[in-house]
Amino acid sequence: MEQEDYIAEATFQANISYLIQAQTKKQALEQVAYELNETNIQLNEITLENELGDSNVFMVQEVEKLDWYDVDHTECCNQFRVFGRMQLLIILRKQNDPMKDVEQANYHMPQSLVYGKPVLTISEGYKHIFLTVSQHKMEWKTKLQEKEMETVLLSKLA
Repeated sequence: MEQEDYIAEATFQANISYLIQAQTKKQALEQVAYELNETNIQLNEITLENELGDSNVFMVQEVEKLDWYDVDHTECCNQFRVFGRMQLLIILRKQNDPMKDVEQANYHMPQSLVYGKPVLTISEGYKHIFLTVSQHKMEWKTKLQEKEMETVLLSKLA
């Protein structure tokens, strides 16, 4: 992908949870850490909405971090809810329609119609993994900021 085919980069951070079948809390945490980590998760895009309710599809450039840190028993059939943190590097591609070029607005995940909370879906063929998002935020990274950082670093090295 060329450097100039996108508008801007952003970091998307989310607190997530996932339901998993296991015999113990320790096994649930180990199993989810093995099945879902930054090296094997396949996430291509994420849809976010601005304050006006307009949706934009952001391409996931990289899963930078995925940490699982806590487990709760759900009181149901050896099912546990595992809690974690995820950080994604996302990009917004240029639009063909210049009116659709997006300013650096605040974006959020839309709530699920069924569950009432945002849900991040990861598809692996016929298998779908649903991560409930309890909190999330997005921070823009601009090309200008990156160029300024490179200039500062180069001037310090000189």
